[in-house]
Amino acid sequence: MVAADAGELRLRIERPGREPTGHAGFADVVIGRTEKADVRVDDQSASRRHARFYRDGHRWMIEDLGSRNGTLLNGKRLSEPSEIHPGDAVRVCDVTVRVEGTGSEAAPSAEPANGTDAPALTDHDTDSSLFSVIRPAAELAALPDEGASSRLQLLNEVHRALARPITSAELLQMILDRAFAVLKPEQGAIFLQGADGQLARAAERQLPGTKGSLLVSRRLAEEVTVKGAAALVLDAQSDQRFSGSESILFSGVRSILAAPLSDADGCLGMIVLYSSIQVRRFTEQDLELLASLATVAAIRIRNIAHAEAAAARKVVDHELSLAREVQMAMLRRRPLTRPDVDLGARLAPARIVGGDFYDFLLDGDSLWFIVADVSGKGMAAALMMAVAQTLFRAIAPTGLPVDEMMARVNRELARDNEGSMFVTAFGGRLRLDSGRMELANAGHNLPYFLGKDGRVELVRAKNGVALGVVEEASYPITELALAPGEALLLYTDGVCDAVDPAGQAFGTARIEEFLTAHHHVRPADALVQGLFDAVNAFAGNAPQEDDITVAVLRYTGQ
Repeated sequence: MVAADAGELRLRIERPGREPTGHAGFADVVIGRTEKADVRVDDQSASRRHARFYRDGHRWMIEDLGSRNGTLLNGKRLSEPSEIHPGDAVRVCDVTVRVEGTGSEAAPSAEPANGTDAPALTDHDTDSSLFSVIRPAAELAALPDEGASSRLQLLNEVHRALARPITSAELLQMILDRAFAVLKPEQGAIFLQGADGQLARAAERQLPGTKGSLLVSRRLAEEVTVKGAAALVLDAQSDQRFSGSESILFSGVRSILAAPLSDADGCLGMIVLYSSIQVRRFTEQDLELLASLATVAAIRIRNIAHAEAAAARKVVDHELSLAREVQMAMLRRRPLTRPDVDLGARLAPARIVGGDFYDFLLDGDSLWFIVADVSGKGMAAALMMAVAQTLFRAIAPTGLPVDEMMARVNRELARDNEGSMFVTAFGGRLRLDSGRMELANAGHNLPYFLGKDGRVELVRAKNGVALGVVEEASYPITELALAPGEALLLYTDGVCDAVDPAGQAFGTARIEEFLTAHHHVRPADALVQGLFDAVNAFAGNAPQEDDITVAVLRYTGQ
C-alpha cells in the first residue's frame, strides 16, 4: 500500500485590511512581488519570487526561493524545503497563507496492480529508475568523490583549453565539446540569459544520426537558473517533476543533466545534456563533473563577455571622438575679426558630442549670427545640430530677410522629421554700417542687451515655435539698435539649468548679477570665459547635465 498522489492544494490568503481570498489548484504556487506571482505581495521588502508551494510525489512542500527577508512556516524561518499539512500557516512580510487542504488527507490508499509497492521518488535512491536529484550546484562543484582525480584532470584540460584567445562562440562550442568527450551525451545545449532575463539558445551539439530537435523544459530551466540547482533526471518519462513538460516528454529524452553557469556576479544561463537510457543513463558523478565544468566555464564566459564589451566600447569611443572632432571643427573657434565688431563664443558639450551650436557669417556689410539648442543629447542631437547649422550657413547669405531665413530653415528641418526632434534658436542680422539689428526667436532663451552705460536688460523678442516642429511656422522680427560699445549676449539653457551639488540651479538671476558686475569686460572672449568660470565655480563637482553655449556680439562702430 502506498500513499495517494498529491491532490488539490487549497489555500486561504490573508492580507491586512482586506477580505481573505482563496486559491486552489494542482500546480505550483509562487508567492512574491512580481505581477506573475500566483499570490501577490505588495511590499517592497518582499522579493519578486519569494517562496513556492510545489508537489514532491505524494507530498506538498513549501520552500523559500532565496528571498532577502525570509519565509516563516508556523512562526519559524524556513531554512530548507518543508512538507506542509492542513492548518499550517506561511507568512511572507504582512501576507499570511493558510493551508486548508492538500488533497491527500481524505484520499484513499491505492493497491498497485502488480501487487507490489510502487517505488517512491526520493533524493537518495540512486538505483531507482524514477530517481531525480535536484541539488545546489555550488555544493556539487566542491564535493569530493572517488573520481576526484579524473575530475581534476578534466578541469585542468578545460583551463588550458580556455586559456588561449577565443571568441564567445568558440568558447561555448569548446565547452560543449569537452562535455561530450567526458560525459558522452547524445545532445547538449548552452542557454544564456539575455538583457530581458529570458533564456536563449547560444550553442548546441548532437551526435550524428540523432533525431529530433533539442527542446528545453521550462520547469527544468527554473530549477537551474532561478534556484541555482544542478539537476539529474534518470528517467524523465516517469519522473513526476516533468509531468507537465510536454517538450521533454514528446522528445523521447529520458536521462538529463543540467547545471547553472553561475559565478559571483550571478547566473549567466545553463548547460543541459540529454540522452536516452538505451544509450547512456547519467549518474551523480556525472552531475558533479558537469557542475564543476559549468563553474569554470561561467568565469571564462563572463571574462570574455567583459573583454568583448570593452573592445566594443573602445570602438564606439573612438568613433565618438572622431565625431566630436568633426562637430567642433564646424564651429568657429576663432570668430571673425573686424574692427567694427568684437565677437566671442564658446561651447561645452555635456557628453562627447552635443546638440548646441553657434555660428557667425559675414555677408557684405551684414553679420548673420545664431545660437541654437537641439532637443536631446548624444549622437542623435549632434546629427540634428549638423543639419541645422548646415542649413543656416546655406540659407543666411542668400539675401532673404531674417524672418524668411528662419522660416526656410524650419521647413527643411520639419520635413520628414520622423524622430520628432526640434531646435530652439535665436538668430539675427547686424548691420555693420549702422548697428541696427533684426532678431528672430524660435522658442529659445531670450538674450541680454548690455548698454554702454552699464544697463543689463532682457531683450523681449517676439517668439516663434521651435524649428522642426511645424512646417509652415512664422517668425516675427524684433528690431534693436546697438550703439558703439554695446553688446548682445546669447546663451543656451545649459547655463541657467546648471546645478550645484545640492541641486540648486544657477538660474537667470545669477546671469544678470554676473553681467551687471562684468558688462565692461573686454574683449568679448573674456566676457564669455568669465561667465563659464562663474557657472563652473557654482556647479563645483556636480555633473554637467546639459550642453552649455555662450556667445557675445559687441558692436564697436569703428
